[in-house]
Amino acid sequence: MKQPVPERSENTLPVAAEFRVRPFRVRSTRARSRSVRLASLLTMSIVAAAPAFAHRLEKTFTVTGRPMVTVRNAQGKIHVSSWKRNEVSIVAEHTSNRVEVDAVQRGSQIELLTHVLEENVSPAELTADYQISVPEESELQIKNDGGNVYVERVYGDITIDTVAATVEVQEISGYLAVRTVGGSFLCRHCAGHIDFNSISGSAQLLQPMSSNVRAQTNSGDLLFDGEFMRGGMYSLKNMSGVIEVRFSDNDSLNLTATSVNGKVENQANLKPETHRALRLPGKFANSLTGTLNEGLARIELTSFNGTIRIRKRE
Repeated sequence: MKQPVPERSENTLPVAAEFRVRPFRVRSTRARSRSVRLASLLTMSIVAAAPAFAHRLEKTFTVTGRPMVTVRNAQGKIHVSSWKRNEVSIVAEHTSNRVEVDAVQRGSQIELLTHVLEENVSPAELTADYQISVPEESELQIKNDGGNVYVERVYGDITIDTVAATVEVQEISGYLAVRTVGGSFLCRHCAGHIDFNSISGSAQLLQPMSSNVRAQTNSGDLLFDGEFMRGGMYSLKNMSGVIEVRFSDNDSLNLTATSVNGKVENQANLKPETHRALRLPGKFANSLTGTLNEGLARIELTSFNGTIRIRKRE
């Protein structure tokens, strides 16, 4: 005889159903906990990957004619390039609350200055980076003790002073004066007058289009690799290190090279009468003087202890 099936309330779940639901709830709680942890880790990684610069200044100034842009900075990167607008645009970034950046316009002059607000500021806290866009005919005066300075396609007069910052300029003209203590200098496709002076920095002039070059350093190397313009004047001097100039058969040179205690290495086919030794007080100098082709460009290479190389361009 069949036993009657007990009646069940509509709200009563089977025992098996209860066991199926409870583990599901536990897994859901654990999953939520894992999701929270993953979200926290993701947030932390995003914060860690965020840019280090906490302070940013953006300004644009309308200018006319040939504006003068002056930058005074202790440490950081300064990048200046030209555009077709009659505007000067500045983006300055720094991390520390102990310095601030000012950008002020006075007529056609734009002054950018990194202020130190407190004493005993570390070099890292001094760092401020500048991205500057200027009209093509702008004039620049830049002082940056450490870091680097890069200028491209600016055709006004440019003055750059650094202690240890590296300086690189490209496709510029006008009068260029670069003075460093130990910073190096690289110039590509530069025209106009070039004047480099340093204590221990080196200079490379690559494919210059200048008719007036003066480069002098105490203990750095000097390299000139480009065309010597007819009627141009080129003077490279150091106390020690290597001075190297590279020429082609089409160059027209009137060349003098003298190293007091060093040597002169020559690959130029100079006219025979120009090879001679010069007597200097107390020393015999390795020296040569001569012309190549018409001798229309004047080159003077002078060193005390260094090596002078006159090499044919490959």
